[in-house]
Amino acid sequence: MSSISKTLDSLLPQVTPRQNEIHLNATVLEVAEPAQLAELAADAKFRGFLLGRLSDTAALVDPGSAKLLEDALLAGGHTPKKV
Repeated sequence: MSSISKTLDSLLPQVTPRQNEIHLNATVLEVAEPAQLAELAADAKFRGFLLGRLSDTAALVDPGSAKLLEDALLAGGHTPKKV
């Protein structure tokens, strides 16, 4: 396990459902590199919006908080792209 994965595990645990789940209208934050997700998860301005990690480059966002997270990312100098 890489040091980034260990850091991510301590900051934002990976979501491990007991059975298959379907989430309608879920918001997912996806980044290019695991270090970016670790940086965001370590920052209190963003951590509250993140429920758990889906992979080393994706996190599940708190329902209803997508716009707030987007605003916080923009205010923090990030350039989120909505898909």
